[in-house]
Amino acid sequence: MSKIIRVKFKKEGDMIYISHLDLQKLLQRAFRRADVELSYSQGYNPHPKMSYGNALALGTESYGEYVDIEIEEEISVEEFLTRLNKELPEGIEFIKAEEIEPGTPSLASIIEYGEYLFNIELENPLSKEFVKSRIADFMNKEEIMITKKNKKGKIVESNIRPMIKFFDILSLDENNLTLIGTIATGSKANLNTNIFIPKILEMLDIDMDPLDVDILRRDLYIVQDGELVSPM
Repeated sequence: MSKIIRVKFKKEGDMIYISHLDLQKLLQRAFRRADVELSYSQGYNPHPKMSYGNALALGTESYGEYVDIEIEEEISVEEFLTRLNKELPEGIEFIKAEEIEPGTPSLASIIEYGEYLFNIELENPLSKEFVKSRIADFMNKEEIMITKKNKKGKIVESNIRPMIKFFDILSLDENNLTLIGTIATGSKANLNTNIFIPKILEMLDIDMDPLDVDILRRDLYIVQDGELVSPM
């Protein structure tokens, strides 16, 4: 009898630079080495029954990634975690796991938001009052417009304000500003951090390469009775 295990895992250190596809291959190798048998799909090109939440952008650290894994073994969740963590490289760690019922909606279909920390190294000090007032103005806007290419290659305008649920200052000193934001991170709506970060820098009049902003995804959330809750 197969069982489905939902796993929460971390991706940090050098592992933030491996792609989603390479992550999938890495996890499959870890299962082989841990001697945990994965369930496979039927057909000409069988693949492991593993389904992920929203893919993490390259170069982003995360303490809250999720994957559902179907296995063919009768092992406890505790043993599952122990065996897999022994085989995972530094920078990837399974934090917790739980068995879920067959037919549980997929992670990709239920995750709607992600909580992110954005750390900006400051060349010139900023006052807390300045940052707070800029954020207040930003969040009071009904529209925050961006231009992007659609799937057909046409340049279109889009309002990202409805995709920002929460945004505020977390910490500030002479050299560093850390901002916290809860933004749409799902199949229904998804605010790419590559789009959001240039808007943050523009809001604060900071002239720097958006790629130099360090990003940490703290967790992913589903919406339940109007509240944000973890997928497990």
